[in-house]
Amino acid sequence: MSSTTQPSSDLLSELDTLVSQLANLDKQILAGKIKEDEFSLLSKSLKERIASAEAAVYSQARKDVAVARKLRLRNYNDPAVQQVLNHLLSGSANALEPEFGSDRLPTYSVRLEGGDRVPVDRPLLQRMADIGFVNETLFEKVVFCPSCSSPSKVYARFKCTHCGSIDILMSRMIEHLICGTIHQEEAFRVGKNMVCPTCKKLLQKPEEHRLIGLVCSCKACGAHFEDPAQGFFCRNCKLDFALPTAQVVDAYTYSINKEALVEVRAHLGVDALMEAIASEGYEVRSPGIVSTPTKEIEFSLIVRRDSKFVAVDISQSEVEVDVEPLLQLYVKMLEASPTKAVFGAVPRLSDRARKLADLHEIAVAEAAKVTELTSKIIEIARATI
Repeated sequence: MSSTTQPSSDLLSELDTLVSQLANLDKQILAGKIKEDEFSLLSKSLKERIASAEAAVYSQARKDVAVARKLRLRNYNDPAVQQVLNHLLSGSANALEPEFGSDRLPTYSVRLEGGDRVPVDRPLLQRMADIGFVNETLFEKVVFCPSCSSPSKVYARFKCTHCGSIDILMSRMIEHLICGTIHQEEAFRVGKNMVCPTCKKLLQKPEEHRLIGLVCSCKACGAHFEDPAQGFFCRNCKLDFALPTAQVVDAYTYSINKEALVEVRAHLGVDALMEAIASEGYEVRSPGIVSTPTKEIEFSLIVRRDSKFVAVDISQSEVEVDVEPLLQLYVKMLEASPTKAVFGAVPRLSDRARKLADLHEIAVAEAAKVTELTSKIIEIARATI
């Protein structure tokens, strides 16, 4: 690593420190320990530094999978992130495509459980792509006017190469592959049919002819040419401009990142689950980390009371959860030695996996949603810790 590159751990620490400083500043103004003008000045400076630190961390996440994962774990409790992930995991939505209204600006929306649609900010989707929640695929390039920075009234223009007029006629040139005739498409058209103007044969199959190019004529100056000059015109500004001066914005389609799918299914909805369990007087941590002399072992969450703890792993599948994630929990159980291990399966566990759970005395909780696992996990915690 270059000596000028700040380590990823330092970037995260810096961001956490700045956020903590801003929170302390808010406490000071509420307690009357700092004047309003001083608060405004310090708050503005901190927010600018936080924005800069966030940009650096999210940029680093694109290159560092460990940083990306840490940021994902911090974002699972964001309701907007949850809405996007739930939408992409639903059976009806494999991807989130941009929608274009009369202003031609790309917008995004997701469908909630009740059927309502809510808008999604483009910067949120970008951050989710930065940290590996979603993949982004180019959907379209949108041309914006360089003067008013809007695409709403931008039109493509095809011009005469001699005088620059847009009052040109463009005709497609067709070659009849049977007899070799090359002529304008209009000469082939007889009603809805295509008939060769030379040999009079009816063209019935696509392979009997081919498009070989354009021929253009200018009504203003009478010039004839093949390919017109191309540019753009904004009717808002009455500005004629070329591609090099245009603003071109990429619009993306977003789909769930398959490499993070297991993690997403394990953590989505965990925050509400944690809150419900914590209300019963337990200490709850997610991800649940258990440190051993050789390594750290991670569970979906840990429910703790005094020195005893329940280790919980949660896995989701479209139909049923099979043995692989259960085997992973069994290995971690041997290494971490929890008071009890619980496997949460959404929506249910396969028969094969259930037999394995019984064999290794792993408690099983099943539900249609992660949040519905609450009562079973609390019941197991009450019985064991």
